[in-house]
Amino acid sequence: MYLNFIKRNIQIYLKDKTGIFFSLLGMLISLIIYVFFLRSNLISSLSGIGHVNKLVDIWMIAGLISIVSMTTPLNAFGQKLEDKKNNRLNDFVVNNNFSLASLDTLYVITAIIEGVFSTIIFMFICFGYLYMQYKESLFNSDVLVVIFYSMLLIIFSSLLFSLITSWLTSTSSFSSLSAIVGTLAGFFSGTYIVYGDLPNFMQQVLDVWPGFQIAATIRNKMLGLTGVNVPKNVLDSLGVVSNSETAILITLIAMAICVVFSFLIIMMSKKNSWFVRNCLCNS
Repeated sequence: MYLNFIKRNIQIYLKDKTGIFFSLLGMLISLIIYVFFLRSNLISSLSGIGHVNKLVDIWMIAGLISIVSMTTPLNAFGQKLEDKKNNRLNDFVVNNNFSLASLDTLYVITAIIEGVFSTIIFMFICFGYLYMQYKESLFNSDVLVVIFYSMLLIIFSSLLFSLITSWLTSTSSFSSLSAIVGTLAGFFSGTYIVYGDLPNFMQQVLDVWPGFQIAATIRNKMLGLTGVNVPKNVLDSLGVVSNSETAILITLIAMAICVVFSFLIIMMSKKNSWFVRNCLCNS
């Protein structure tokens, strides 16, 4: 029964070929904007460093991968709002004996699957770009490490968006959220603005934000795969960290917070529903 629900969501996602096309196009546009408009400026700002072209390419591409990992799971919750709008959620609860908690969990699983699908496609496109530039392949077993950290970010973002969208009531508000998330994900991954150029307050915020921590760890792992040696002060300024344990811990704590708040919202919803039913019965 649960598998059928996930299968139903995935089938709806795959049937929307136009939506998939524009989602992939959006990811490609971010890469194209970097290659043709941002790359030369970043390289010139770091002139004097060895292998600066490769450093900048890997730094930006790792950031773009983290942005895709953070944003693509949000698409699945658009279907949740459509189901809520058409009263399908109530049908699932009444006819299929789904609890609110199980429904939220199933939408989260759907979001993770869709996020992994989109991220891996984009990752291979980016690795293809790096291969064309430097004739150096990243398609080996070590790439699984990058996928692992991307998976952590996908799971976190799925839980976070499950929590956020529980407060939304319309598809128009979801569209506004999507636009905001797409912009903020770039800033909070330290991609649109270099970490070292941010004020101290914002650096402290990013230090405890999973999106930045995972992006910084992916950058470190990808630089390690290509053997690019960069001075530590430059790495610090670019937001490249090697403490993967801290990144994992911060992400797991953020996941736990999202789960706790989602659970509390579900409990409040059940309590409100019980109160309304009792009032109707007594009247």
